[in-house]
Amino acid sequence: MVEGWAGHPGSRHHGAHGEAVSRTLRVREAGLLDFSQNINPLGAPPAALEAARWALAKDTGRYPDLSYARLRGALGGYLGVDPENVVPTNGGAEALFLAARAAGRSGAALVLEPTFSEYAAAAGAAGMEVVRRVSRHSENGFRISPDALADLDGVAVVFLCNPNNPTGEALGREDVLKVAARAREAGAVLILDEAFVDFIPEASVADRANNSLLVARSFTKFFAIPGLRLGCLVCPDASLVQALQPSWPVNAVAAAAGIAAAQDRDFAERSVEEVARLREELSGALGALPGLEVFPGAANFLLVRGPATMPERLARRGILVRGCEPFAGLGPEYFRVAVRGEAENEALVDGIRGAL
Repeated sequence: MVEGWAGHPGSRHHGAHGEAVSRTLRVREAGLLDFSQNINPLGAPPAALEAARWALAKDTGRYPDLSYARLRGALGGYLGVDPENVVPTNGGAEALFLAARAAGRSGAALVLEPTFSEYAAAAGAAGMEVVRRVSRHSENGFRISPDALADLDGVAVVFLCNPNNPTGEALGREDVLKVAARAREAGAVLILDEAFVDFIPEASVADRANNSLLVARSFTKFFAIPGLRLGCLVCPDASLVQALQPSWPVNAVAAAAGIAAAQDRDFAERSVEEVARLREELSGALGALPGLEVFPGAANFLLVRGPATMPERLARRGILVRGCEPFAGLGPEYFRVAVRGEAENEALVDGIRGAL
């Protein structure tokens, strides 16, 4: 793998870091086309950027509101939940770490692989033993196997990502609630990561959060503000979770952007429609190339199987994709691509065609 793909303590791994890749390949960072990070191709809502600029100029000289009343109200309205059950966080990653601690369980944490690497890190930080169970396979489109939750003896927490990263498949709302019920029957807490559910909002179960179902949300992908770090945890006892946080976990600029973004319903609707169209077109174009298998996805990315060295080949052409070798249950022949704008998607397809 070309140096530059981000790795962190605790076996966490993420997409490419353009600056490091540019140093390795001796190319300008501005010349890299990055498909390794899954950000809404529509960009951030203009109203959110304007609110962020205003807050940067006017609010940086004072502390944010400790209660985050306006932010919680806006996020609660967007999610369709009581603002009292919303805990703003420094990105979706903090929500996951808080959920693992707030679950208040000792024992094992079940991670249904292949999936996001932060779950194991969050469980370990909370003092739980991590049990990895490969429960998604290519033969059935990476849908969770029926026996994934058959044995929950000793399991205190189950992590579930919906839609799942990096495979892209999604469970419907009722199926998620069945998983939550199975975990509750076994005395476990389901920590549900809905980082990409904004692209299929009908699948969200944030409104059903309870003591055995904690829902983590990220607002960095859908609203295209990853550098601002904004997320939340939906839970029945916000005060319990907030006691685990440092004061002022969300800065004033991120809070202002989040309030404006959450209130822009038109942007949300356009994003869902446009990303679905772009995803379908990209899937068809990639699927027409020889030697590639494209798996259906519900979010703003697609999982692809092809030549094992494709990420490196593309990186040397100035195109970054997410190599999936570090994910349990996948391997070097898998890579993930973000859904971007039409011209960029065409450049990706041309680049892969040239690298085959």
